[in-house]
Amino acid sequence: MPKGFTEQEKENIHARLLEAGREEFGRFGIKKTSVEDLARKAGISKGAFYQFFASKEELYFAIMNRYETEQHKLLYGLVSLEGGDERLRFKNAFREILRKVEGDPFFRKLLAREEFDYLWQKFTPEQLELSMKTDVDFSSRLVELWKQRGKLKVEDPRVVAGAFRALFFTLLHREEVGTYVFDQVMDLLLEAVIDKILE
Repeated sequence: MPKGFTEQEKENIHARLLEAGREEFGRFGIKKTSVEDLARKAGISKGAFYQFFASKEELYFAIMNRYETEQHKLLYGLVSLEGGDERLRFKNAFREILRKVEGDPFFRKLLAREEFDYLWQKFTPEQLELSMKTDVDFSSRLVELWKQRGKLKVEDPRVVAGAFRALFFTLLHREEVGTYVFDQVMDLLLEAVIDKILE
């Protein structure tokens, strides 16, 4: 890090870059957002940007990971509530996450096929592996919770994580599925996944 930055300044700049990335990527997408734009928004020089992130794609991945962790925490909090219908609670919780994702400008841009395809090619194998591991680790917590409650049919967290990812990636195909029936189709798919995972 540049010697001129104190530890507190580094922390503040890192936070500002994450916020700048969310705003700029959400408005213009990653292809139309430059490192100069991000640095200016965060109040630092272009050279200083590279002291925090190797590329704008690395910043994007950091933002995505942070958001994913937040959504995992929210979903677990909703699912782990006691009482009521376990399956219905999970269905409503997952719907809420999908609603938040589709309503977030940052992720709305990601769900544009051209944007997603560009990013998929830019992510390193290590980043993709980390993303998968994050999902499997989270699914392991759900599997353990449901196992304790005697509600589990599928015990492999990799299968559970894969099912959740499949539902998420379906969001990329709203037009192909059919805009006017998409929500109903997602409900059918979600119910099918729940039926296979939970008692």
